[in-house]
Amino acid sequence: MAEPTDAYPDAATNAGGTADTADGEAALRDALDAHGEDLAAAIERSDELQDLLETAILVAATADADEIEHLTESTANLVQAADGLSTAETVALAEDVGDSGEDLAEALAVVLELQREGHLEDLVDLAKTLSALDVDPETVQGLNTVLGAVGEAERESEPVGVLGLLRGLRSRDARAGMGYLLALLKAQGRRLRR
Repeated sequence: MAEPTDAYPDAATNAGGTADTADGEAALRDALDAHGEDLAAAIERSDELQDLLETAILVAATADADEIEHLTESTANLVQAADGLSTAETVALAEDVGDSGEDLAEALAVVLELQREGHLEDLVDLAKTLSALDVDPETVQGLNTVLGAVGEAERESEPVGVLGLLRGLRSRDARAGMGYLLALLKAQGRRLRR
């Protein structure tokens, strides 16, 4: 086991080195000249970036020429990537995500639950099937009407005899329903004959 010490070798901090860092420093200055305003704006928005820069300065102070060159290239690439990502569309997207964060979290929870239960793939397959159907808005409205009527009938149905059936057919709603069924039968017949 190593003995504790209060000092460290000069090689650990590159203090005794005579590395030429002029090229790396020039490249860093060029990158700052080209993207300095963007970097300053980013610094104003984030305390974390300040911590990152302090860390980078410490690393640069202890690095040799090759490491400085690598750090400079990496910083320039990072600035260019950040500049490319900061478009009006990405800013608008970030604002929308921030505004809808709670809704997005709930939606993601639903999707994850569907995935865990093995239903997500079934749902995707069903969506593909439905997207292949040629359904117009009137058909959707008609299906909603029929499904709503099925729900009402399920809640309100009572057993009736022949006389109750004949009395029920005299009602205005029953006549409207028979008219709908008759129109459905005619439309189906026309399609079958084509």
